[in-house]
Amino acid sequence: MTSITVTENVSSEENLLYVQSASSELLAHAGCTARLNRNGERSVLTVNCPEYYSDVIKAEIIDKTAEIITVKYKCDYFAKQLKVGGLSTNEKQILVASLIAADFDDDKRYAFDKIKSCKEIAIDGVYNFRLRLLKKKWQEVTDCIPQCFLSTQLKEFISYLLENKKKRVYIDGGKVYDSHYRRLNRSSLLGGDGVKIIREVLLSNCGEIDIMGDIPKEDEYYLREYYTDKIIFSGGYTN
Repeated sequence: MTSITVTENVSSEENLLYVQSASSELLAHAGCTARLNRNGERSVLTVNCPEYYSDVIKAEIIDKTAEIITVKYKCDYFAKQLKVGGLSTNEKQILVASLIAADFDDDKRYAFDKIKSCKEIAIDGVYNFRLRLLKKKWQEVTDCIPQCFLSTQLKEFISYLLENKKKRVYIDGGKVYDSHYRRLNRSSLLGGDGVKIIREVLLSNCGEIDIMGDIPKEDEYYLREYYTDKIIFSGGYTN
């Protein structure tokens, strides 16, 4: 058996829970065990897996750890740095999700490369000491955002992000799934109570949406506002 260890400050233990839950299907398939415990001020996730699957499992865990950095940590960074007026609370959350989505693939690839050489993955340590260029890039983004950002500007920005996007996601029972019908739950890393579906859809970088069943009115409003004719309403939709 091979052990893979991921640690985080106790105050951010939910990040380790995300790694565990987001990887659970593959861990179960590979016959792995995952255990979460605490060692002083550190929370520790230990994954034991058969040697045969070790490379695949480590890549999966690094992938989910990179998501935490490029979604959760980036969201927290923007929350501190962005001072934007002119938008509602929901629109501010949508703006942050959009900014994260805009560079998500590149940011995640960069974080993945910085994590993969770690024997033991300390998420906060990687963020604090290995991502200087990434944080510089995020600062450049915040410097470009005007202090007054209007709803029309937000719509134009999202329209720009959606150009040439072809991938489809599915919304079923209020949950978002990718084209292979795998559950997407990156928005859980963002915090906030509202507009979770539209934020999840934005983070998926999709170009089309298939909606099955009813969804919250506020999410439906923003999906119609930004995705317009790229929405398909399938069975079970009654609104």
